[in-house]
Amino acid sequence: MKKNAKGSATSFLVIGIVFLAVVVLGLFGFSVYKENIKKKEIEKDIATLQEQADKIKKENMTLSDRISYLGSKDYQEVQAKDKLNLQSPGENVVIIAPKSSGQVSTSQPESSQVVSQSDYVPNFQKWWQYFFKV
Repeated sequence: MKKNAKGSATSFLVIGIVFLAVVVLGLFGFSVYKENIKKKEIEKDIATLQEQADKIKKENMTLSDRISYLGSKDYQEVQAKDKLNLQSPGENVVIIAPKSSGQVSTSQPESSQVVSQSDYVPNFQKWWQYFFKV
């Protein structure tokens, strides 16, 4: 009888050790799984940040190109001609006036002229005349 008691105690000990080993391996496997998930999230974040960094580098390159153009003599010459009405030495400026309807109003600019009540045509009537050729 003693042999049975000793054999069953040994088998309980073996079962306990196997159970404990399974639990430890399970916890280890779970922690490895969680670490892999974190690793994938971090790699995804790194890829996103790398894309943003590349985008910012491209923007910086375009801005630096624009800054170098704005500081160039060509740009300064164009701006001087457009905004300050200057001309280069030996250059002739030709001004082409738009066609006028025969009346030239020198007293007031065209945008500030007052339209008389009899000349006023509502917008819907203009459209009606346009589409139906009245």
